[in-house]
Amino acid sequence: MPTPNVNAKSQKMQARVPHDVVKDVEETMDEGETAAQYIVTALRGEIKRRQRRKKSETPDS
Repeated sequence: MPTPNVNAKSQKMQARVPHDVVKDVEETMDEGETAAQYIVTALRGEIKRRQRRKKSETPDS
């Protein structure tokens, strides 16, 4: 039976990535870092940036 896409700790996501981006990721990954670790770190950073941007766009009451 195939492994489910969701478990207690995580969920699988899929995306196609341009070759040039993959090359840049591979070149900038730290020693011993996996692609999954790199991607999760990048996603967390982008989430924080967007949350801060939305917060600053909200008019103060």
